[in-house]
Amino acid sequence: MTDGRFAADRLAIINLLGAYAHTYDENRLDEFRALFTESPELVLWHEGREMSSDVDTVMGLLQARKAAFQAENNQRRHALNSIWFTGQTGTEATGLCYFQVFAIRDGGPPSPEITGCYEFTAVEVEGAWRFGRWVVRVDQTGQ
Repeated sequence: MTDGRFAADRLAIINLLGAYAHTYDENRLDEFRALFTESPELVLWHEGREMSSDVDTVMGLLQARKAAFQAENNQRRHALNSIWFTGQTGTEATGLCYFQVFAIRDGGPPSPEITGCYEFTAVEVEGAWRFGRWVVRVDQTGQ
């Protein structure tokens, strides 16, 4: 595979990361779900414990979380940075990405809420990149 193809795939995966942040923050959870493979591996590392669940359970939890944010007039915004690809083949790429989540309550100033690292495996499925593995490592305790 040429370096040009790797670069184009990396840009597509960076776009996938952006779509993750935008669709979640804008409460477009059907589009958010479509960013993942049919049966992705989903893991949350928090306070030294690994919590894993199937995608349907996670989507249900996210819907409840988003409803609570909406009731509180709490708009969330993701900031993603320091994307690092740790491996890549023609149909799969692994990497890490730092995140910061800000809360905007009642239209006020943004307040940093959570920071951490996403660990991902993106796979090419029928010509489109999707997340097949998504690990969330939260920096704060008690979140």
